[in-house]
Amino acid sequence: MRLRSIVEVPAGGDDGPALASQADAVSFSLNDAGQPAPLLRAAAAAGLSRARDAGKRAIVAINHPRTRMLREDIEAIATPDLAGVLLPHACEPQDVRDLAVLLREFELARGLEPGAIAVLPVIETARGLLRASEIAAAAPRTVGLVFNSETYALDVGARAEEAGPRLAYARGAVVAAARACDTLPIVVTGGPEVLFLAQHGFAGALLPGPDFVLQANVAFSPAPGARARAERQLAAYDAARAEGAWVARTGREIVDSHAARKARALLD
Repeated sequence: MRLRSIVEVPAGGDDGPALASQADAVSFSLNDAGQPAPLLRAAAAAGLSRARDAGKRAIVAINHPRTRMLREDIEAIATPDLAGVLLPHACEPQDVRDLAVLLREFELARGLEPGAIAVLPVIETARGLLRASEIAAAAPRTVGLVFNSETYALDVGARAEEAGPRLAYARGAVVAAARACDTLPIVVTGGPEVLFLAQHGFAGALLPGPDFVLQANVAFSPAPGARARAERQLAAYDAARAEGAWVARTGREIVDSHAARKARALLD
């Protein structure tokens, strides 16, 4: 799943600019405490069909399982038009497992392919960061980790920043955890720092509006020569597997199954 740019639609707000942009996906929100939950669910459900008509993947930011609002959230949005859900405040692997069980229940009840609805846990606390790799590996339907530097900074008592040294460890830890589990590291950003964030390993951005979509799409696209390198890696790995080996060498690189999966994902 390519998610270089995800544009947030304000809760219950106008999704026209986001749908008219070149974003890979749009995100609707159900976790605004200032608006009635039934109204937000109805708005998100209507937005899913508009996103489909616009050719956009649709993602919904749901409520946390421990709010006791999750079942009604999923009941309102579990349709073929839903590509994935953002799980806020993911602090432990069980948060993802609980969500995955509920999604599977609704997929089976509504004739959707099992695993069709992806999960993107949001890492925004110290607890979540320390268990980021476990969270990423908690369910096969997890396709990425989303790092929210602003809420993470509040949790640890730091000054928020999107670039710079203060939160460098946290950014790097999320990137490493996501990449190690073959998922996408995605970052919440206002937009101006997309190139910096791409250079530090992130694969996509959750943006507050469409203004920086084009910059994000360029920044998070494969670097020149990356596709050719991936093709070389896959050719070497497939040849090694045909001979019964599990590891290949191309030039000075070792290509194992993990590297082969990353290469295939880049070429998809």
